[in-house]
Amino acid sequence: MSPKISDHQKEERRQKILFAAKQIFKDKGYEPATLKDIVEEAGMSRGWIYLYFQTKEEIFEALLDQQDWEYEKYVDGLLAKNPLIWEVILVTFAQQKAELLSSVNGNLLPAFYEYFLTGWRDDHRRNLLLSRYENGITRFAKLLQLGVDRGEFAPTLSTGDIARIIASFQEGIMTHTFAVGPEQAHTEAQLQALVNYLSQLLSIS
Repeated sequence: MSPKISDHQKEERRQKILFAAKQIFKDKGYEPATLKDIVEEAGMSRGWIYLYFQTKEEIFEALLDQQDWEYEKYVDGLLAKNPLIWEVILVTFAQQKAELLSSVNGNLLPAFYEYFLTGWRDDHRRNLLLSRYENGITRFAKLLQLGVDRGEFAPTLSTGDIARIIASFQEGIMTHTFAVGPEQAHTEAQLQALVNYLSQLLSIS
């Protein structure tokens, strides 16, 4: 009879699987990656993997949930340290720029786009994308509204509309960066232009 493992050990093994999967998806993308690749990277048996996840898709979606949670904690930490919302926004934009300019091949975002674009006919993936989109818009709109409530912003549009506009620009910049590379896409200049445009929409002097 196999010895029982604690909840802490279970979570450690789950995190080990997710960490291994993240490396595989970064290196190979979503479609070329296989469950076998993840099993080998994790150094665990397929049976152990099946105790936590049944498919590659389940693992990828768990990774997305984890990244969302980590990002929210990251922003909460910034808010605790920075009195100005605009400074928090600038830091998050700077992080995005660093990720895009560093190495497209070492980034999980290409796999993210691959997962949703190749599966746009799948109802589950499409509903998940719509849910993630609305959650992202709501999250950023709340951050902007916090700046409004503190008297920091005087937006020319509703915070929700501004959040959607910025999301559209960000998606376009990221897609072009992945397609042709940051130099050809002039990623750094585009992101700076986006920051300037956002400052105008929020009436920041």
